[in-house]
Amino acid sequence: MNHGWSGSFQDFLDISQDSFLQRLQRTIPDASESQIKAWVDSFHKLQVLFYTFPNLKGSLIFEYQLIRGGGRRPDVILLIEHHLIVIECKNYNEVSQAELIQTSLYVRDLANYHSAVLASNVKVSGILLLTGDKSDRVTNDPNHNIFIASLIGLSRVIQKVSKENHSHVLSLSHFLSGHYQPSPSVLEAARSIMKNEELPRVRALQSSNFENVHETIRSIIHYAQAHHEHHLVLITGEPGAGKTYLGMLVAHEFDNAVYLTGNAPLVDVLQDTLQNETFVQSLYNYKMEYLKHERVPYEHIIIFDEAQRAWDANKVDASLEKTTVGKRQLSEPDIIMNIATQGKPWSVTIGLVGEGQEIYSGEEGGLPLWNQAIQGKNVIVHYKDPASLFNHATHISKEEHLDLNTSLRSHTALNYSNFVSNFIEGNFAEALAFTQDLDTSHFHLRVTRDLDKALAVINELYTDDFKTAGVVYASGRDHQKQVTVLPWNSRYEIPSKIVQFFNRPDSEYHCRTLNYAITEFQSQGLELDFALLHWDDDFYIKDSEWRGQYFQKNVKHPLQIKRNAYRVNLTRGRDGIVVYIPSKSILDETWYMLTKNLKIPEL
Repeated sequence: MNHGWSGSFQDFLDISQDSFLQRLQRTIPDASESQIKAWVDSFHKLQVLFYTFPNLKGSLIFEYQLIRGGGRRPDVILLIEHHLIVIECKNYNEVSQAELIQTSLYVRDLANYHSAVLASNVKVSGILLLTGDKSDRVTNDPNHNIFIASLIGLSRVIQKVSKENHSHVLSLSHFLSGHYQPSPSVLEAARSIMKNEELPRVRALQSSNFENVHETIRSIIHYAQAHHEHHLVLITGEPGAGKTYLGMLVAHEFDNAVYLTGNAPLVDVLQDTLQNETFVQSLYNYKMEYLKHERVPYEHIIIFDEAQRAWDANKVDASLEKTTVGKRQLSEPDIIMNIATQGKPWSVTIGLVGEGQEIYSGEEGGLPLWNQAIQGKNVIVHYKDPASLFNHATHISKEEHLDLNTSLRSHTALNYSNFVSNFIEGNFAEALAFTQDLDTSHFHLRVTRDLDKALAVINELYTDDFKTAGVVYASGRDHQKQVTVLPWNSRYEIPSKIVQFFNRPDSEYHCRTLNYAITEFQSQGLELDFALLHWDDDFYIKDSEWRGQYFQKNVKHPLQIKRNAYRVNLTRGRDGIVVYIPSKSILDETWYMLTKNLKIPEL
């Protein structure tokens, strides 16, 4: 059963405390003493409240389990007229930020990921109910888009709602038979692909062009195979738009396909998650098969993650062993296009392009490297932008459906990536325009100068082992950070520490312990449900412009690389992110810009 108890308001008034508790304990047999005490408190006080509404039509649900929601359960759900009210009960009068965020996330989840709610278009709202409050309080919390109410205040809400009359009402049976399908994380999506499960029909997906992009790729592959042609397909998209998911999906659908990434942490975590070492492969090992052993891998479909970050020839040469001969002065795009076209009648190379995410030295050549790589190879290019970039293509096909235009990572905060892009580029007036809708969409962006408070709030957010929350920061001055960076692996250490960070709740290195932080090099391509970004004086605002220091060595545009590191880290949180800015004078203008000019709420 996916809930503890459900029934009409009259059923609730008729049931005894013992029968009520027995039902709940059958569903949650390991309930703690404090949990049972909270159930008894809620039972009695809500019964008293509903005795004042003897003719009220509607239903209650206690402890509804959000399947695939990491074991999370809203305390109470009320179905009255055209309203679904999510209630979290607290038997004290002070509330924490974590409880406010938690209640807000329940509203978001049910409004956007429950099939019956979506079909009925019912109005979803949330109430943090203070069962010990004797006042008539009902206050709107605009920062979380929920209400805080006493029992008398809840009575006022019910009275108002019950006077409405709608012909279409969400019934209890309809709600309980509906499916809760949240937007999957990268790791959840990978598991779904391996099980041949469809991507959940979530609102964020419905408003995106994901399926159009997917179908365009499939059509190009079938056409290339039928007509014996070589194609280069470049797919763009903002962080979290589903590029990695799309690439893995295509790799799984076609037998002669491989998904390559130079992101070693992503390879480690995905291979551990899937218990499969062939589905996702290391770009380094793949190219060394060609360079060192002079073997051409057999795949006709090559998916290259983060194509804009491909290494130039100098970086490739610097990484090769001295024994490697005969293949010098090749960039990674050169190597991949050689593999794709050498001795093969057809091929499709798919480059997944994350704009503004170049973070390593040797990655600044960008897409022009791919133009150089196709010279003389008779390759057709599919891309969203003008043909001038690919003057070595046999033909340019400007494709409408090769740009993933909606973030799936940030759930309903569809404006958040626009905020990040403008903020990081210094377009502060434009960034402000996108901050206003974040709270109404239940995406939680907060700033603080109190690290202990931030850690405490994030530590309270999730009570199960499935949700992830952790600390991220930009590399450069690791020793000055207040949370230790995840250490290097010991020799032959399995599982690796990055695997332990994401996949091993019992490890001291697990993200939820908040003992260790990861940098942009470890977080890119992966995601947390909630992130704490430790900002510092390596990237700061002075005289309304971004400045930086402690730059990565051997890069052409060090400030842009630093900018990209912060762009990556700002987009790691699926439910929200807290930005911690230390109390350093050099960061005062950055703090002022966020809190005063951009009006981001303090934690």
